[in-house]
Amino acid sequence: MQFQFSLPSSVAFGQGAALSVGHIVLSLESSKVFCLYDSGVKKAGIAAVIVNSLQTAGVEVVEWEGVGANATDAIVEEGARLARLAQSEVVVAVGGGNVLDTGKAISILLTNESPISQYNGMNMVKIPSAPLIAIPTTAGTVSEVIAFATITDTVKLKNMSIGGRHVGARYALIDPHLTADMPPDLAAASGINALTHAIEAYLSRAASIPTDINALKAVELICRYLPVANGIGKNLEARTNMLLGSMLAGFALNSAMLGLVHAIANPLNAHCGLPYDVATAALLASVMEYNVETVPERIREIGMAMGLEVKGVAAREAAQLTIETIKTLSRQAGIPTLKEAGVSLDILECVAADAAKEISAIFNPRDPNKEDILQILRAAY
Repeated sequence: MQFQFSLPSSVAFGQGAALSVGHIVLSLESSKVFCLYDSGVKKAGIAAVIVNSLQTAGVEVVEWEGVGANATDAIVEEGARLARLAQSEVVVAVGGGNVLDTGKAISILLTNESPISQYNGMNMVKIPSAPLIAIPTTAGTVSEVIAFATITDTVKLKNMSIGGRHVGARYALIDPHLTADMPPDLAAASGINALTHAIEAYLSRAASIPTDINALKAVELICRYLPVANGIGKNLEARTNMLLGSMLAGFALNSAMLGLVHAIANPLNAHCGLPYDVATAALLASVMEYNVETVPERIREIGMAMGLEVKGVAAREAAQLTIETIKTLSRQAGIPTLKEAGVSLDILECVAADAAKEISAIFNPRDPNKEDILQILRAAY
C-alpha cells in the first residue's frame, strides 16, 4: 500500500474563529495586511467585522473590494500591484472561492514575479508565497484548505490550475457565523459543489484510505444537512455541519484530486462565465451516470454514506438509485440545467474539446473522449 496525503493549511474551526485573525497576523510578526473581499461580503457586513478585528489588534489594513464573480488574471495582477504598493506583508482573503483563489494568487505575486500565468501547473511556484489567511463565507468551495487556485486566463479563455507547494493558505479560519446569511440559491449551489468534491475525490484514481474516510464523512454530513441549511438560513447547526462537510471534502480532494465534473466545469466557466459551483452542481449526476459502468460498487458506497438502504442491493442497481437520489436533491435545491443557466447550445462542442484536455480528466475512473463529454453536456443541458 502506498499513498501521499497532505494538507496546506492550519485550520481553526468554530463559532468566532474568524475573530482571531488579528492575533494570527501579530503571531506572524507582521503589521501590514492586504484584505480583499467582494461587494457581497461588504454588503453583508462581514468585511467590516474582519477589518475591525485586524485594526483592534493594531494591524495596518489596506482594503480592496475589486474581486469580481470570477478570479481572473487581470484582477490578480491589479490586486498584486496594490498590495505591493501598500508594502503588505500578509494577505487576508474573505469570501467565496473566487476571492480565496484571488488571494492565493496575490500572495504568490508578493514574493514571485508577475505574470501569474507562468505558474500554471503543479509546483511551478518556486519561492514561498506571502502568508495568506483564508476566511470562507460559503460552504462549498474548499479553497481555504487546498493547495490549488483556479484563475481564468482572459487571453486564452482558459482556466489555469495553479497548484502544489507555496499555493495554499497558511491559515484557514472557518466560522459558521459567516455563512448564516447566505442566500438560498448560493447555499444550494455551494452545497452541491461540496458534495461534488467529495464524490469526485472518492471515485478518483488517486483515492486512498485517508481520502476515502474524509470523502465519505463529507457525503454523509452534506446530504444530511444541506436541505436544512438551504431551507432555514439561520440554522447554525446545519451551517456548521455544512462547513465541516465541505472542509472534509477539501481534505480528500487535496490528495485524491478531482475528475470529469471539474474537467468540464473549467471550460464552462472560462467560455460562458458560468459560476463554478453552478457548473459542477449541474454536471454531477450526468458524469456519475457516465462513470457507473466502471465503478458501480464505489457509487453504491456513496449511496450508503448518503443513508440509502442499498447494502444488499446489486451494485449497478444501487448505483443508479444513488444517482437518482442526487438528481432529486439537486432539483430540491433549485440547481438549474445548463440551458436554464444560460449556456448556449452552440458552445458545447468547444467546451467538450477543451474538457478532454483538462488534467482532472486523468483522475476520472473512466477514460473520456470528446464525444463522451459532449454526450454528458447534452444530458446535463
